[in-house]
Amino acid sequence: MSNARMLMLYDFTSAEQVKQWMVINDGVMGGVSRSTFTKADPAGAVFAGQVSLDNYGGFCSVSSRQPAPVDASAFNGIALRCKGDGRTYKLTLKNDASFGGFSYQFRFAVLADEWMVVQAPFGEFKASFRGQQVPDAPALNPGVIQSVGLLIADKQAGPFKIEIDWIQAYRDELSA
Repeated sequence: MSNARMLMLYDFTSAEQVKQWMVINDGVMGGVSRSTFTKADPAGAVFAGQVSLDNYGGFCSVSSRQPAPVDASAFNGIALRCKGDGRTYKLTLKNDASFGGFSYQFRFAVLADEWMVVQAPFGEFKASFRGQQVPDAPALNPGVIQSVGLLIADKQAGPFKIEIDWIQAYRDELSA
């Protein structure tokens, strides 16, 4: 068991890290929302776009495609340092590498134009399948994180932008 207080997952210092992420918008079901995930200067990444409710759409997402699962079982949750636009987002984790399967989601609101650190305890992630909560799904397994992502699906049309400085697994000092 590691006794480190954090495990850096993404610091977006290189364009290669950003290229490991894939955008998936509501076009997969006929919607017309659009988004991008780009490298910020000098470091970090920017997830931005336009959510449209047309054609029963209403979401934009981006997620990592890492080559091997991350074992974060020695940690309490995932933290990200971000600066947003005042909207509500979801941090997503997946335990399998398939396009289908459960996505585990943690909802958080960001302040407008102010850097903040969001802490998402593993126990507060809720299982979801195609936008619907699945109360009887197995709990998130932090020992096999196949993908990390961001999702905006707050039923509000319009532009969005969230800057991400880093994403890491964290351990609370009290539970170490």
